[in-house]
Amino acid sequence: MRRLIYIANARLPTEKAHGYQIAKMCEAFALNGSDVKLLHPYRRQVELKLRKRTLFDYYGIRSVFEVRTLSNVDIVPLNPIVRGRGSAAIFFAHALLWGLYAVLAARMEKADLYYTRDSQLAYWLVRLGLPTVYEAHVVYKLGQKWLLRQIAPRPELRLVVALTSFIKQQFGEIGFPAEKVVVLPDGVDLSLFNDLPSKEECRRRLGLPLDRPLIGYVGRFRTMEIEKGIPELIEATALLPCIKGKAPLLLCVGGPMEVVPTYLDQACRFGVPEHRLKFVDRVPNTQVPYWIRACDVVTIPWPWTEFSAYFTSPMKLFEYMAAGVAIVASNLPSLREVLRHGENAWLVEPGGPKALMEGIFRVLLDPALSSRLAEAARQEAAKYTWALRASAIVDGVRNAI
Repeated sequence: MRRLIYIANARLPTEKAHGYQIAKMCEAFALNGSDVKLLHPYRRQVELKLRKRTLFDYYGIRSVFEVRTLSNVDIVPLNPIVRGRGSAAIFFAHALLWGLYAVLAARMEKADLYYTRDSQLAYWLVRLGLPTVYEAHVVYKLGQKWLLRQIAPRPELRLVVALTSFIKQQFGEIGFPAEKVVVLPDGVDLSLFNDLPSKEECRRRLGLPLDRPLIGYVGRFRTMEIEKGIPELIEATALLPCIKGKAPLLLCVGGPMEVVPTYLDQACRFGVPEHRLKFVDRVPNTQVPYWIRACDVVTIPWPWTEFSAYFTSPMKLFEYMAAGVAIVASNLPSLREVLRHGENAWLVEPGGPKALMEGIFRVLLDPALSSRLAEAARQEAAKYTWALRASAIVDGVRNAI
Protein backbone atom coordinates (compact mmCIF):
# COMPACT_ATOMS: atom_id res chain seq x y z
CA MET A 1 0.00 0.00 0.00
CA ARG A 2 2.28 2.74 -1.27
CA ARG A 3 -0.13 5.60 -0.67
CA LEU A 4 -2.68 5.67 2.17
CA ILE A 5 -5.17 8.42 3.05
CA TYR A 6 -6.62 8.41 6.57
CA ILE A 7 -9.73 10.61 6.94
CA ALA A 8 -10.95 11.44 10.43
CA ASN A 9 -13.94 13.62 11.27
CA ALA A 10 -12.38 14.74 14.55
CA ARG A 11 -10.91 17.77 16.27
CA LEU A 12 -7.15 17.27 16.13
CA PRO A 13 -5.20 17.38 18.24
CA THR A 14 -7.62 16.51 21.01
CA GLU A 15 -7.12 15.62 24.65
CA LYS A 16 -9.42 12.62 24.13
CA ALA A 17 -8.05 9.14 23.50
CA HIS A 18 -9.34 8.74 19.94
CA GLY A 19 -7.00 11.47 18.69
CA TYR A 20 -3.95 9.66 20.00
CA GLN A 21 -5.16 6.38 18.50
CA ILE A 22 -5.62 7.99 15.09
CA ALA A 23 -2.16 9.59 15.23
CA LYS A 24 -0.45 6.36 16.31
CA MET A 25 -2.09 4.41 13.51
CA CYS A 26 -0.96 6.97 10.93
CA GLU A 27 2.54 6.80 12.37
CA ALA A 28 2.49 2.99 12.30
CA PHE A 29 1.30 2.84 8.68
CA ALA A 30 4.03 5.29 7.69
CA LEU A 31 6.74 3.33 9.50
CA ASN A 32 5.38 0.23 7.77
CA GLY A 33 6.37 1.80 4.43
CA SER A 34 3.25 3.68 3.31
CA ASP A 35 3.11 7.31 2.23
CA VAL A 36 0.43 8.51 4.65
CA LYS A 37 -1.69 11.65 4.66
CA LEU A 38 -4.20 12.42 7.42
CA LEU A 39 -7.19 14.60 6.50
CA HIS A 40 -9.38 16.16 9.19
CA PRO A 41 -11.80 19.09 9.48
CA TYR A 42 -11.13 22.51 10.89
CA ARG A 43 -12.59 22.78 14.36
CA ARG A 44 -12.08 25.56 16.84
CA GLN A 45 -9.84 24.66 19.76
CA VAL A 46 -11.50 25.95 22.90
CA GLU A 47 -8.42 25.39 25.04
CA LEU A 48 -5.68 27.95 24.39
CA LYS A 49 -2.95 25.39 25.06
CA LEU A 50 -4.13 23.36 22.05
CA ARG A 51 -4.41 26.16 19.50
CA LYS A 52 -0.76 26.30 18.49
CA ARG A 53 0.12 22.66 19.02
CA THR A 54 0.74 20.30 16.16
CA LEU A 55 -0.39 16.70 16.16
CA PHE A 56 3.24 15.62 16.38
CA ASP A 57 4.39 17.63 19.38
CA TYR A 58 1.13 17.22 21.30
CA TYR A 59 1.20 13.41 21.10
CA GLY A 60 4.99 13.06 21.03
CA ILE A 61 5.02 11.13 17.75
CA ARG A 62 7.40 11.18 14.81
CA SER A 63 6.70 13.53 11.91
CA VAL A 64 6.55 10.75 9.34
CA PHE A 65 3.19 11.53 7.73
CA GLU A 66 1.44 14.58 6.35
CA VAL A 67 -1.53 16.31 8.00
CA ARG A 68 -4.02 18.42 6.06
CA THR A 69 -6.87 20.40 7.59
CA LEU A 70 -9.99 20.61 5.41
CA SER A 71 -12.52 23.42 5.44
CA ASN A 72 -15.51 22.87 7.70
CA VAL A 73 -18.46 24.73 9.19
CA ASP A 74 -17.88 23.93 12.85
CA ILE A 75 -21.28 23.20 14.43
CA VAL A 76 -19.92 21.76 17.69
CA PRO A 77 -20.57 25.10 19.51
CA LEU A 78 -24.29 24.49 18.84
CA ASN A 79 -24.27 21.41 21.06
CA PRO A 80 -25.33 23.22 24.29
CA ILE A 81 -28.12 24.99 22.38
CA VAL A 82 -29.63 22.16 20.31
CA ARG A 83 -30.36 19.06 22.36
CA GLY A 84 -32.23 15.78 22.06
CA ARG A 85 -33.19 14.07 18.82
CA GLY A 86 -32.93 17.33 16.92
CA SER A 87 -29.29 17.60 17.89
CA ALA A 88 -28.52 14.05 16.77
CA ALA A 89 -30.18 14.65 13.39
CA ILE A 90 -28.29 17.89 12.82
CA PHE A 91 -24.92 16.38 13.67
CA PHE A 92 -25.63 13.30 11.55
CA ALA A 93 -26.58 15.41 8.54
CA HIS A 94 -23.53 17.63 8.99
CA ALA A 95 -21.22 14.60 9.23
CA LEU A 96 -22.77 13.15 6.07
CA LEU A 97 -22.37 16.39 4.10
CA TRP A 98 -18.84 17.06 5.33
CA GLY A 99 -18.03 13.42 4.64
CA LEU A 100 -18.98 13.82 0.97
CA TYR A 101 -16.86 16.96 0.68
CA ALA A 102 -13.89 15.28 2.39
CA VAL A 103 -14.08 12.15 0.25
CA LEU A 104 -14.26 14.20 -2.95
CA ALA A 105 -11.11 16.01 -1.79
CA ALA A 106 -9.45 12.73 -0.84
CA ARG A 107 -10.28 11.17 -4.20
CA MET A 108 -8.02 13.73 -5.84
CA GLU A 109 -5.08 12.16 -3.98
CA LYS A 110 -5.43 8.92 -6.00
CA ALA A 111 -4.35 6.75 -3.05
CA ASP A 112 -4.01 2.99 -3.02
CA LEU A 113 -6.10 2.74 0.15
CA TYR A 114 -8.45 4.96 2.16
CA TYR A 115 -8.90 4.45 5.88
CA THR A 116 -11.47 5.80 8.33
CA ARG A 117 -13.24 5.07 11.60
CA ASP A 118 -16.30 7.21 10.72
CA SER A 119 -19.36 5.53 9.20
CA GLN A 120 -20.39 8.51 7.06
CA LEU A 121 -16.92 8.71 5.55
CA ALA A 122 -16.84 4.96 4.94
CA TYR A 123 -20.19 5.21 3.16
CA TRP A 124 -19.00 7.89 0.72
CA LEU A 125 -15.60 6.29 0.18
CA VAL A 126 -17.18 2.99 -0.85
CA ARG A 127 -20.03 4.55 -2.85
CA LEU A 128 -17.50 6.59 -4.84
CA GLY A 129 -15.58 3.44 -5.67
CA LEU A 130 -12.49 3.95 -3.50
CA PRO A 131 -10.67 1.02 -1.84
CA THR A 132 -11.58 1.40 1.83
CA VAL A 133 -10.82 0.05 5.27
CA TYR A 134 -13.36 0.88 7.97
CA GLU A 135 -12.31 0.62 11.61
CA ALA A 136 -15.32 -0.14 13.82
CA HIS A 137 -15.35 1.06 17.43
CA VAL A 138 -19.07 0.65 18.02
CA VAL A 139 -22.17 -0.96 16.50
CA TYR A 140 -24.41 1.86 15.37
CA LYS A 141 -28.19 2.05 15.29
CA LEU A 142 -30.66 3.74 12.96
CA GLY A 143 -29.08 6.04 10.34
CA GLN A 144 -25.45 5.04 10.66
CA LYS A 145 -26.39 1.36 10.72
CA TRP A 146 -28.35 1.89 7.50
CA LEU A 147 -25.29 3.48 5.88
CA LEU A 148 -23.10 0.55 6.85
CA ARG A 149 -25.62 -1.97 5.56
CA GLN A 150 -25.45 -0.29 2.13
CA ILE A 151 -21.69 -0.80 1.84
CA ALA A 152 -21.43 -4.25 3.46
CA PRO A 153 -21.45 -6.27 0.21
CA ARG A 154 -19.49 -3.80 -1.92
CA PRO A 155 -16.09 -4.96 -3.24
CA GLU A 156 -14.60 -1.49 -2.65
CA LEU A 157 -14.85 -2.21 1.08
CA ARG A 158 -11.65 -4.17 1.48
CA LEU A 159 -11.68 -4.75 5.23
CA VAL A 160 -13.45 -3.96 8.50
CA VAL A 161 -11.22 -3.71 11.57
CA ALA A 162 -13.27 -4.52 14.68
CA LEU A 163 -11.93 -3.69 18.14
CA THR A 164 -13.65 -6.67 19.77
CA SER A 165 -15.13 -10.01 18.76
CA PHE A 166 -18.57 -8.76 19.81
CA ILE A 167 -18.34 -5.97 17.21
CA LYS A 168 -17.37 -8.54 14.57
CA GLN A 169 -20.37 -10.68 15.51
CA GLN A 170 -22.73 -7.72 15.24
CA PHE A 171 -21.30 -6.71 11.88
CA GLY A 172 -21.95 -10.23 10.65
CA GLU A 173 -25.60 -9.81 11.62
CA ILE A 174 -25.72 -6.51 9.70
CA GLY A 175 -24.55 -8.34 6.58
CA PHE A 176 -20.77 -8.02 6.43
CA PRO A 177 -19.01 -11.16 5.18
CA ALA A 178 -17.07 -12.79 8.03
CA GLU A 179 -13.89 -12.99 5.94
CA LYS A 180 -13.91 -9.20 5.57
CA VAL A 181 -13.95 -8.51 9.32
CA VAL A 182 -10.80 -8.89 11.40
CA VAL A 183 -10.61 -8.40 15.18
CA LEU A 184 -7.68 -6.21 16.22
CA PRO A 185 -7.66 -4.54 19.65
CA ASP A 186 -5.83 -1.29 20.24
CA GLY A 187 -2.09 -1.21 20.77
CA VAL A 188 0.96 0.24 22.48
CA ASP A 189 4.27 1.79 21.51
CA LEU A 190 6.82 -0.36 23.36
CA SER A 191 9.63 2.10 22.65
CA LEU A 192 8.10 4.40 25.29
CA PHE A 193 8.53 1.65 27.89
CA ASN A 194 12.08 0.58 27.11
CA ASP A 195 14.57 1.14 29.93
CA LEU A 196 12.01 2.63 32.32
CA PRO A 197 13.48 3.65 35.68
CA SER A 198 12.55 1.74 38.83
CA LYS A 199 9.31 2.39 40.66
CA GLU A 200 11.20 4.37 43.29
CA GLU A 201 13.00 6.54 40.74
CA CYS A 202 9.74 7.28 38.92
CA ARG A 203 8.19 8.38 42.20
CA ARG A 204 11.14 10.68 42.92
CA ARG A 205 10.86 12.30 39.50
CA LEU A 206 7.11 12.80 39.85
CA GLY A 207 7.13 13.96 43.46
CA LEU A 208 5.18 10.97 44.73
CA PRO A 209 5.64 9.42 48.20
CA LEU A 210 8.18 6.62 48.38
CA ASP A 211 6.79 4.84 51.43
CA ARG A 212 3.06 4.39 50.67
CA PRO A 213 1.19 1.80 48.61
CA LEU A 214 0.11 3.56 45.43
CA ILE A 215 -3.05 2.56 43.49
CA GLY A 216 -3.16 4.01 40.00
CA TYR A 217 -5.69 4.91 37.35
CA VAL A 218 -4.25 6.50 34.20
CA GLY A 219 -6.67 7.71 31.52
CA ARG A 220 -9.61 10.03 31.04
CA PHE A 221 -11.90 10.08 34.07
CA ARG A 222 -15.01 10.11 31.88
CA THR A 223 -15.87 9.11 28.30
CA MET A 224 -18.87 10.69 26.56
CA GLU A 225 -19.88 12.04 30.00
CA ILE A 226 -20.01 8.45 31.31
CA GLU A 227 -18.08 7.62 34.48
CA LYS A 228 -15.24 5.13 34.05
CA GLY A 229 -15.06 3.87 37.61
CA ILE A 230 -13.45 6.69 39.61
CA PRO A 231 -16.41 6.84 42.06
CA GLU A 232 -16.06 3.09 42.66
CA LEU A 233 -12.30 3.52 43.16
CA ILE A 234 -12.89 6.23 45.74
CA GLU A 235 -15.37 4.05 47.64
CA ALA A 236 -12.96 1.11 47.42
CA THR A 237 -10.24 3.35 48.87
CA ALA A 238 -12.53 4.13 51.80
CA LEU A 239 -12.83 0.40 52.50
CA LEU A 240 -9.13 -0.35 52.01
CA PRO A 241 -7.21 -0.81 55.29
CA CYS A 242 -3.70 0.37 55.95
CA ILE A 243 -0.90 -1.89 54.74
CA LYS A 244 2.09 -2.22 57.06
CA GLY A 245 0.89 0.87 58.86
CA LYS A 246 0.68 3.00 55.69
CA ALA A 247 -2.54 4.35 54.19
CA PRO A 248 -2.68 3.64 50.42
CA LEU A 249 -2.74 6.61 48.07
CA LEU A 250 -5.17 6.66 45.14
CA LEU A 251 -3.56 8.36 42.13
CA CYS A 252 -5.80 9.28 39.16
CA VAL A 253 -4.07 10.80 36.12
CA GLY A 254 -5.75 12.05 32.96
CA GLY A 255 -8.41 14.71 33.67
CA PRO A 256 -10.67 16.48 33.08
CA MET A 257 -10.03 18.38 36.28
CA GLU A 258 -13.42 20.11 36.37
CA VAL A 259 -14.98 16.87 37.63
CA VAL A 260 -12.55 16.54 40.56
CA PRO A 261 -14.61 18.63 43.04
CA THR A 262 -17.42 16.10 42.61
CA TYR A 263 -14.99 13.29 43.43
CA LEU A 264 -13.69 15.15 46.48
CA ASP A 265 -17.26 15.64 47.73
CA GLN A 266 -17.86 11.94 47.29
CA ALA A 267 -14.63 11.12 49.11
CA CYS A 268 -15.75 13.32 52.00
CA ARG A 269 -19.04 11.43 52.22
CA PHE A 270 -17.17 8.12 52.40
CA GLY A 271 -14.71 9.45 54.97
CA VAL A 272 -11.66 9.45 52.69
CA PRO A 273 -9.32 12.33 53.64
CA GLU A 274 -7.82 14.34 50.79
CA HIS A 275 -4.28 13.20 51.67
CA ARG A 276 -5.27 9.73 50.44
CA LEU A 277 -6.22 11.06 46.99
CA LYS A 278 -4.23 12.71 44.21
CA PHE A 279 -5.78 13.88 40.93
CA VAL A 280 -3.56 14.95 38.04
CA ASP A 281 -4.63 16.46 34.70
CA ARG A 282 -3.65 14.99 31.34
CA VAL A 283 0.11 14.45 31.03
CA PRO A 284 2.09 14.14 27.76
CA ASN A 285 1.83 10.69 26.24
CA THR A 286 5.60 10.30 26.50
CA GLN A 287 5.31 10.75 30.30
CA VAL A 288 2.49 8.23 30.80
CA PRO A 289 4.86 5.26 31.31
CA TYR A 290 6.49 6.96 34.31
CA TRP A 291 3.16 7.54 36.05
CA ILE A 292 2.14 3.92 35.51
CA ARG A 293 5.50 2.54 36.61
CA ALA A 294 5.32 4.55 39.84
CA CYS A 295 2.29 2.53 41.00
CA ASP A 296 2.09 -0.71 42.97
CA VAL A 297 -1.12 -1.68 41.20
CA VAL A 298 -3.04 -0.10 38.31
CA THR A 299 -6.76 -0.37 37.73
CA ILE A 300 -9.51 -0.46 35.11
CA PRO A 301 -12.50 -0.20 37.48
CA TRP A 302 -15.26 0.17 34.92
CA PRO A 303 -18.88 -0.44 35.89
CA TRP A 304 -20.90 -2.60 33.50
CA THR A 305 -22.32 -0.72 30.53
CA GLU A 306 -22.93 -1.98 27.02
CA PHE A 307 -20.04 0.16 25.80
CA SER A 308 -17.54 -0.98 28.43
CA ALA A 309 -18.61 -4.62 28.24
CA TYR A 310 -18.57 -5.11 24.48
CA PHE A 311 -17.20 -2.20 22.44
CA THR A 312 -14.01 -0.91 23.97
CA SER A 313 -10.34 -1.79 23.77
CA PRO A 314 -8.65 0.70 26.10
CA MET A 315 -5.17 1.87 25.19
CA LYS A 316 -4.43 2.18 28.91
CA LEU A 317 -4.72 -1.60 29.20
CA PHE A 318 -1.81 -2.20 26.84
CA GLU A 319 0.21 0.61 28.42
CA TYR A 320 -0.35 -0.96 31.84
CA MET A 321 0.84 -4.29 30.47
CA ALA A 322 3.95 -2.81 28.87
CA ALA A 323 4.90 -0.97 32.08
CA GLY A 324 5.05 -4.23 34.02
CA VAL A 325 2.68 -3.27 36.84
CA ALA A 326 0.02 -5.61 38.28
CA ILE A 327 -3.47 -4.93 36.91
CA VAL A 328 -6.78 -5.12 38.76
CA ALA A 329 -9.65 -4.79 36.29
CA SER A 330 -13.39 -5.27 36.00
CA ASN A 331 -14.39 -8.71 34.76
CA LEU A 332 -15.95 -7.60 31.47
CA PRO A 333 -16.12 -9.48 28.13
CA SER A 334 -14.14 -6.79 26.29
CA LEU A 335 -11.28 -6.95 28.80
CA ARG A 336 -11.34 -10.75 28.93
CA GLU A 337 -10.33 -10.79 25.28
CA VAL A 338 -6.87 -9.79 26.54
CA LEU A 339 -6.84 -10.44 30.30
CA ARG A 340 -7.11 -13.76 32.15
CA HIS A 341 -7.89 -13.87 35.83
CA GLY A 342 -4.97 -14.98 37.96
CA GLU A 343 -2.65 -15.22 34.95
CA ASN A 344 -1.95 -11.71 33.65
CA ALA A 345 -4.40 -9.70 35.77
CA TRP A 346 -6.75 -9.90 38.74
CA LEU A 347 -10.38 -9.56 37.61
CA VAL A 348 -13.19 -8.40 39.90
CA GLU A 349 -16.95 -7.96 39.75
CA PRO A 350 -17.71 -4.76 37.77
CA GLY A 351 -19.31 -1.88 39.65
CA GLY A 352 -18.69 -3.36 43.10
CA PRO A 353 -16.49 -1.19 45.36
CA LYS A 354 -16.10 -4.03 47.90
CA ALA A 355 -14.96 -6.50 45.22
CA LEU A 356 -12.63 -3.85 43.81
CA MET A 357 -11.14 -3.21 47.25
CA GLU A 358 -10.65 -6.93 47.86
CA GLY A 359 -8.89 -7.35 44.51
CA ILE A 360 -6.55 -4.43 45.13
CA PHE A 361 -5.87 -5.57 48.69
CA ARG A 362 -5.14 -9.12 47.51
CA VAL A 363 -2.54 -7.95 45.00
CA LEU A 364 -0.94 -5.42 47.37
CA LEU A 365 -0.58 -8.03 50.13
CA ASP A 366 1.00 -10.69 47.90
CA PRO A 367 4.23 -9.45 46.22
CA ALA A 368 4.76 -12.83 44.53
CA LEU A 369 1.32 -12.71 42.92
CA SER A 370 1.81 -9.08 41.93
CA SER A 371 5.16 -9.81 40.26
CA ARG A 372 3.80 -12.86 38.44
CA LEU A 373 0.79 -11.00 37.05
CA ALA A 374 2.90 -8.00 36.03
CA GLU A 375 5.57 -10.05 34.27
CA ALA A 376 3.05 -12.15 32.35
CA ALA A 377 1.27 -9.00 31.18
CA ARG A 378 4.57 -7.33 30.23
CA GLN A 379 5.60 -10.25 28.06
CA GLU A 380 2.22 -10.41 26.34
CA ALA A 381 2.27 -6.67 25.55
CA ALA A 382 4.68 -7.48 22.70
CA LYS A 383 1.72 -8.98 20.79
CA TYR A 384 -0.19 -5.70 20.80
CA THR A 385 2.07 -3.09 19.21
CA TRP A 386 0.85 -0.44 16.78
CA ALA A 387 3.39 -1.74 14.26
CA LEU A 388 1.96 -5.26 14.35
CA ARG A 389 -1.56 -3.88 14.12
CA ALA A 390 -0.75 -1.81 11.02
CA SER A 391 1.02 -4.77 9.43
CA ALA A 392 -1.97 -7.07 10.08
CA ILE A 393 -4.32 -4.54 8.45
CA VAL A 394 -2.13 -4.21 5.35
CA ASP A 395 -1.87 -8.02 5.11
CA GLY A 396 -5.64 -8.31 5.51
CA VAL A 397 -6.22 -5.89 2.65
CA ARG A 398 -3.79 -7.74 0.39
CA ASN A 399 -5.47 -11.05 1.14
CA ALA A 400 -8.88 -9.55 0.37
CA ILE A 401 -7.87 -8.32 -3.08
